[in-house]
Amino acid sequence: MKNSPEFKYRYDEQDGVFIRDTEISVNWVVSQILGKKCQITKIDNNDLQKFLLMLSESDMRMPDGKYVLFWLKDKLKEKKDLVEGKRSEAAFNTTERYKFILEQIDFFLIGIKNLKEKMEIKIEKKKKKQPNRMKAHFEPKEES
Repeated sequence: MKNSPEFKYRYDEQDGVFIRDTEISVNWVVSQILGKKCQITKIDNNDLQKFLLMLSESDMRMPDGKYVLFWLKDKLKEKKDLVEGKRSEAAFNTTERYKFILEQIDFFLIGIKNLKEKMEIKIEKKKKKQPNRMKAHFEPKEES
C-alpha cells in the first residue's frame, strides 16, 4: 500500500496499531451484521454463531475480492499474531478467544456447499467511464 497524505490513520488502542481509516475493520463488519456496536473478541458465543451463520449463508465479497469468511479469517490471524507476542493474562485470553473464533470459522467453511467457488477471488471490474462529449451553446434571445 502506498503512503499518501490523502490517507488518514487512527490509533487502535485495543491492538496498539495504526489503522488506515479507509480500511474495513473486523469490528465494523460485526457491528453492521449484528446491528449493534461490538467487538469480535467480546461478543458472546450465541452472537458469534449468529454472525458466522449470516456470513456463511451470504455471497458477500470484500473489496479485495475475497469471500467474507476467508477475509475474516485472514484479518483475525493477523490480529492474533499481533497479540500473541504480548506477555500478559489479558493478551493470553484474547489470543485464546481469537483461536476459538478461527476454529468456528473453519467449522462454518466446512459446511459450505460451493466452497471452491467461494475460494475464488472475484473483483468486480469497474465500468469504464465514457468521456462527456456534450456541448452547450447559448444564443441571445431575440426580442420581437
